[in-house]
Amino acid sequence: MRKLLKEQFDAELPEDIRFYLGGKNRVYAYKSCEFDEIASHKGIYFGTIERDGLRLSIEGSFIVGRIAKKNVVELDAESFRKWMRGEDIEAGVKGYYIVKWRNYFAGCGMGNGR
Repeated sequence: MRKLLKEQFDAELPEDIRFYLGGKNRVYAYKSCEFDEIASHKGIYFGTIERDGLRLSIEGSFIVGRIAKKNVVELDAESFRKWMRGEDIEAGVKGYYIVKWRNYFAGCGMGNGR
């Protein structure tokens, strides 16, 4: 997971963040704590490993977006409204990217290079 994050977003998360791979290639993230031995948890939904990369959830985009050095697309107000309505936007990125508007990370999109 850390290798994927480094390659795709040039992001390195702290070592105390751990990952759990669930069914359907879903990834969950959690922090170690003193209750690890007695608690059964998956953490928060972080994203899904797809054939062509890691598709982050909104929560995953918040965690990674703050430290990502590549594949983060900052939208203007009009493009963000389009994104929130489910319309296509032209981001100029190929592959998965993090969507950002102001200080808000809105999830992950898939770009075709236009």
